[in-house]
Amino acid sequence: MKNLFDKVEQDLKEGKKKKACDRLRNLINQFPDDLSLRKKLGQIYYDADFLDEAGKFWILSEPENKEMEKAVALYRKTLSNSGNAILKDIVFRGDKTQLNEYVRKILTELEQDSLEKTKHIPDFKLKNRAKGNYSIPKNKQSFLTTVGLCLLVGFFIALPILGIVKLLELISLLFSY
Repeated sequence: MKNLFDKVEQDLKEGKKKKACDRLRNLINQFPDDLSLRKKLGQIYYDADFLDEAGKFWILSEPENKEMEKAVALYRKTLSNSGNAILKDIVFRGDKTQLNEYVRKILTELEQDSLEKTKHIPDFKLKNRAKGNYSIPKNKQSFLTTVGLCLLVGFFIALPILGIVKLLELISLLFSY
């Protein structure tokens, strides 16, 4: 099966930016610790001239150029520089201890601002998956599920057969007198 990140690249080559963005959003949800996914999605939005949306995904990236800085500033301005609103919007579900110093500093600032203004820090359930392992997970069925499914299918197959046998017994009983 194809690697999901390769599918994103293929979608971009074919001009399917929306599909590529959807795939990247799903990858971000599955692999929140991999900030390169956010950076890639931010670049797609920037190329499409959605600067504030690009800033949303670049806020957790160290700025490499003026465009990134402007997009992040515009994004912050769009949400009135509210730490609470930004944290709720970016929904970071990764392990903060694995992040570099710059990103931890940004998240800490946002959390402090949120705590100051709303007395609450949005907290999201952690999702930990291996960074860079973008293959589609295989559906694992337990032994009991497999046995139960086989019994259910067997029951539905046996039911009409038993009904026919009983019907034949009834007919033979009626004509035997």
